[in-house]
Amino acid sequence: MNSVDEVTREKARAVFARLGLTEEQAVEIFYKRTIEAGKMPFASSEEKTRKIKKKRMNERFAEWDAF
Repeated sequence: MNSVDEVTREKARAVFARLGLTEEQAVEIFYKRTIEAGKMPFASSEEKTRKIKKKRMNERFAEWDAF
């Protein structure tokens, strides 16, 4: 964990503290969720973009079906 710059680390620690977690607890949660998901435990921006496009497409199809 020594490769994280100190500014980033301190900002993350502040978030963890607000959540009642230590840095170690937060990292452990991240590791466990990564293992459970078999991938990063949060959506990448590419995945998020794909979901938004799919939602919009489904909404348009729903509009067409209304006619």
